[in-house]
Amino acid sequence: MSDPKKRPGRLWLFFYGRQRRGFPWLFVGLVVVIIVLALSFAIPGADEMWRAVAPVIFGLLLIGALAAAIAAAFRPRRRR
Repeated sequence: MSDPKKRPGRLWLFFYGRQRRGFPWLFVGLVVVIIVLALSFAIPGADEMWRAVAPVIFGLLLIGALAAAIAAAFRPRRRR
């Protein structure tokens, strides 16, 4: 009797799919932003500054996401 087929792990499934080409600029950008934000908390008073700036940033992200969703709804789909 053959052994049951083992399911791939979560990490393998995360990277499974079509082959990617080019350099992952978005990933590098996210890592840089996370590092800069983490280092900014070493500056005295930066935590208070982020309490004032964070709602503005989140609001801009929300508005940008809504604008992108509306633009995608009106943009015709590309035919293959």
